[in-house]
Amino acid sequence: MKNILIIEDDSLVADVYSRKLREQGFAVDVAADGRAGLEMFHDRKVDLVLLDLVLPQIDGVQVLKQIRAEFGPQELPVLAFTNAHLGGVVRQAWEAGANQVIPKAGTQPSLVIQMVENTLAGPPLMRALPSRTTSKAEFDPVARKTFLDSSSETLAALWRPLKQLASQGYHPDNLTCFRELLGVVRPLTTTAASVGLQGIAQMSSALEALLQELCDAPYRLSPSALLTIAQAIDTLKSLFTYPDGELAKHPAGARILVVDDDAFARQAVSRVLSRVNLRAICVDSSVRALKRRTGNGFDLIVLDIELPDANGFDLCSRFRAMPACRNTPIIFLSMHKDLKDRTESVLRGGNDYITKPFLHMELATKALSFVIGGRLKPAHPAWELNGNGSESAFSRRDVNALKQVILGSYDS
Repeated sequence: MKNILIIEDDSLVADVYSRKLREQGFAVDVAADGRAGLEMFHDRKVDLVLLDLVLPQIDGVQVLKQIRAEFGPQELPVLAFTNAHLGGVVRQAWEAGANQVIPKAGTQPSLVIQMVENTLAGPPLMRALPSRTTSKAEFDPVARKTFLDSSSETLAALWRPLKQLASQGYHPDNLTCFRELLGVVRPLTTTAASVGLQGIAQMSSALEALLQELCDAPYRLSPSALLTIAQAIDTLKSLFTYPDGELAKHPAGARILVVDDDAFARQAVSRVLSRVNLRAICVDSSVRALKRRTGNGFDLIVLDIELPDANGFDLCSRFRAMPACRNTPIIFLSMHKDLKDRTESVLRGGNDYITKPFLHMELATKALSFVIGGRLKPAHPAWELNGNGSESAFSRRDVNALKQVILGSYDS
């Protein structure tokens, strides 16, 4: 019997994987932090390690380095889990000797079990993940229900530091708030993916990457970034309420129009959107943009204000006059930070406004929030209730009031 060591601080995720591995005939040990994982690694025979790269006590990369100091990749395979948006951590894991780095969002337990079996049966995996379609029936219904039943507590834990950030603006305690938010968001990605809730997994994965950027550079917090965090948490609430919406399961099917005459900017926006598996359709003028508005419309429009043949405000007004684009979310991009342009963007029908240069994960997270939330909320007007039918941690009025506080900080 092969022995698997799971080093994972999220007890629900560890339980899902350990039970599925035992069902396949493996012996499984579970450690909840890096220090305990290394102790188990030294105390017993281990044939393969499933390792979360973000752990308390000793982080996953350091655990991996200590394992590789004793065993090479062919002697002891290590499959590492991480957020695919955290490029630095992914690179460190490969350099430290991981056999495979597995993205948390979008990776189902059945696929991980398949990878474990394949790795132990032959040469260690050093390739991209195979694709596989997984039915809802493959996921543990008890773990799924437990996860959804905890939504009120999860949302309340996100709401508290968000309110503090909104009220204090630029403050030394910002880093504490970011870390508190990260402590709640980080386990969501793996847990949601393990119980088949891909919308929650993808949304929390993007938000985690944005929060990590702000943890690394707290001075980059802006009202725009704070609004994006609030939007992402609001979208997570919607996803907890209606987790099985079609777009919640398949956001990659969204159509996003990017209008910017700067080729470099179009490429940058397209690349940013691809980080959250969204595909951009890029055009360089208002004429080409208007030709693209036929058919089923778009799930999101990213619009530069300065265009050669018309300004973005006028183009936005023309979009709003078209039935297919009347309710399509529109994000303005601009070099201008003044309140006048922000006000004009709202008057012309824009939903949001980001100044260049922008935080990459801010735009990615904001776009994903609009794409998922834009279809969930109109389809479910009673989304004030959570998955259990009980009152959620915050209401629509609370969210709107918080956004007004954040928007008010643009004047200061």
